Amino acid sequence: MSDIHTRNLQPSDLDALHQIVSDWQVVRQLGSWPWPPDRDFTASRCKPYAGDGFVWGIFDGQELLGTMGVTEGDLGYCFKPDAWGRGIATKMGRKAVEKAFENPGLTRITASAWHDNPASDRVLEKLSFSLLSEKVQHALARDEPTLCYKYLLTRVHWDGLRSRGEWTIAAAE
Repeated sequence: MSDIHTRNLQPSDLDALHQIVSDWQVVRQLGSWPWPPDRDFTASRCKPYAGDGFVWGIFDGQELLGTMGVTEGDLGYCFKPDAWGRGIATKMGRKAVEKAFENPGLTRITASAWHDNPASDRVLEKLSFSLLSEKVQHALARDEPTLCYKYLLTRVHWDGLRSRGEWTIAAAE
């Protein structure tokens, strides 16, 4: 994981990102991506995020592994299957939380995972998110009502972890 790094997405990432979101295993776990894949939609995401927050491309050298960001106070991510289980989501999630909490006005970060995505639940638990609620909502790619778990990490809790030395990037590795 020594060459894993982040940068803003750009138009030249279209082919690599579209390949990732053309994998049903990936898209079925996302909240806002369409199925079947739509290249124009993917192209609309291949630029720096213009709202409150950020979205990074996560790269291993020149290879796009996935994306991660905190937008409007909500953590979201997706990775291609051969990046799963390598600790990348946890490590980059810690960096994303730190980056998001650089905004002094942000007091909480939320995140969501579908009920059948235990790997994402585990990432959020490692990032010290707590389960906030469960509700059925429409899953765009699945086109059906799906149970969703909503998670919360408050600045107060995060500050407490940091002050006790329990929050470091190294802890994710």
